[in-house]
Amino acid sequence: MTWRTHLAIGANAVWLTSFTKNPDQSLLVFLPVAMLASLLPDIDAAGDGAKIHYVGGGVLSNFKGIFTGRYFHHRGIMHSVFVSLIFFLIVYLINFFYLNNIYPLLPYVFFLSYISHPLIDGFNTSVGYLYPFNRKKIALFPKLMLSPVKGFTDKILFVIGAFGILLFFLMFAYYYLL
Repeated sequence: MTWRTHLAIGANAVWLTSFTKNPDQSLLVFLPVAMLASLLPDIDAAGDGAKIHYVGGGVLSNFKGIFTGRYFHHRGIMHSVFVSLIFFLIVYLINFFYLNNIYPLLPYVFFLSYISHPLIDGFNTSVGYLYPFNRKKIALFPKLMLSPVKGFTDKILFVIGAFGILLFFLMFAYYYLL
């Protein structure tokens, strides 16, 4: 999927702000966190001679020999459920100890946005969901049904994600600003 699609789908994790006491304040924290988390799994992508097509993508590929090889390759360990849970725990601990738990839903927003990335990548290729315990990459559909990057599925998911964010902001404005 393209970075725009990942961003649009991942940003929908801000719907969790409707469960907070101060949604207007939480939104200022949750939206940037959701946007960052939705793009973070592609930090291991190599450009393969082409320009990186997403914000911040491929940072780890600059450290060839350290972050490449057995586990660190695109759609490998950074797309796994294991790393998603590790990041959830890190964000939970940061929120609890350093932010005094003022954003109790922050780890959940981060997790939902982060995990949305490998899930929708499974629509167009195989992904290492079970790394590092199982190095086999899994696709969500049979090979003949996989959609290419920038294909029809990518465009439909982008529209769904963008519509979800638009609907969120319209409802937010109606309930909290008007």
